[in-house]
Amino acid sequence: MRFSIRRMRRPLPLSVLGVLMTLLVLAAVPPEHAHGVNGSTSPCALRGRGTALDEGQNTDYTQYLNPTGTKNIGVVYVDFPDTAGAGDVADYYNLLSPAADWVWEASYGKTWLSMRTVSNRWVRMPTASTTYGFPVPTYQQHSRYVADALRAAAGAGADLSGYDMFYIVSTAHSQVSRSTAWFWTPTAPIVVNGTTIRWAVTFGTDMWHWGHKVAAHETAHAFGAPDLYAFGGDAYRFTGGWDLMGHLAGRGPQYFGWTSWKFGWTGDDQVVCVWQSRTQNTATLNGVEYTGGTKLLVVRTGPTTAYVAEARRQAHNDSAACSSGVVIYRVDTSLANGQGPIRVVPNPNAAVPPAGCGTLDMATWQPGQTFHDRVADVQFTVRSADAHSSTVNAVKW
Repeated sequence: MRFSIRRMRRPLPLSVLGVLMTLLVLAAVPPEHAHGVNGSTSPCALRGRGTALDEGQNTDYTQYLNPTGTKNIGVVYVDFPDTAGAGDVADYYNLLSPAADWVWEASYGKTWLSMRTVSNRWVRMPTASTTYGFPVPTYQQHSRYVADALRAAAGAGADLSGYDMFYIVSTAHSQVSRSTAWFWTPTAPIVVNGTTIRWAVTFGTDMWHWGHKVAAHETAHAFGAPDLYAFGGDAYRFTGGWDLMGHLAGRGPQYFGWTSWKFGWTGDDQVVCVWQSRTQNTATLNGVEYTGGTKLLVVRTGPTTAYVAEARRQAHNDSAACSSGVVIYRVDTSLANGQGPIRVVPNPNAAVPPAGCGTLDMATWQPGQTFHDRVADVQFTVRSADAHSSTVNAVKW
């Protein structure tokens, strides 16, 4: 991909504009609605692989948990024959529970994580913490861990019915070092006392490093969102610190607007789509941190690819972001988890990163700046900006 940054051109002569007007299909032309997926009528709603973690709109909600509404989450605390429970379980709950407010803010009040402690004491696992394959268990080992934990909780008198998913929290100092989401297999489900277990997050000792955002990250996996960090090399080379699916300690951790659209938190009426050749559109984008307004300007470039522009501001979940402006990124729903399904476009004229910030953290585009992918023939120009929004023009040649 080649791109350039330049100042807005001087106005074209009227004779040239007249020719262009005959070639361009402008914003007033309505899109064809037959291209949408999963209830979306937008031609920019890209299809993914469905049963895999990807950025496609056609999420399979038998495999994954529907993101909207109240999610009843049962919290179970486990210790092991080799590692007894350390401290009060309330301390573990208090570390993770702020994720509910974080997701409520990110979802514009459309999703609430209702966490309820299933048992107010440590539940002993049947085998040592070293026997489950952490930090990277196989699916079979992870399923055994989930089954052992919930069967032990049920054996201690816990009622597992009425929960959408479970948070299984291991004691500090155990060999369960990594937090991981678990998904059911419909052909071989885990059933405990008549309750089918479909989704769980197992929290390891890394929760004490990442804090409550690890719950927001892993729960988003249960909703069908992929990892945006790289599985190898520079882990943060795709998105920097712009989304906690890419960097849990990132300075701008709000989910990308594209993922919010995938989750149903952003509606089709908040997405401006450019998908036909020789078309353009201009949109005033309200920051993704704020409720309401237009959120995304999308240029579809292929069956599984698009460019997206969104406004980001140093507010709410992004209050510590390294920069404000327009973030432009490329989406490819065919790319697997950890392979860069979202990649932020760097801005060569961005400010030098201050301490604690990286190059992509500064990759916001400002009024008068233009991004042009000459291969895809896509161009974004930032026209203006204020405290809450940015006005952007997009062209597909």
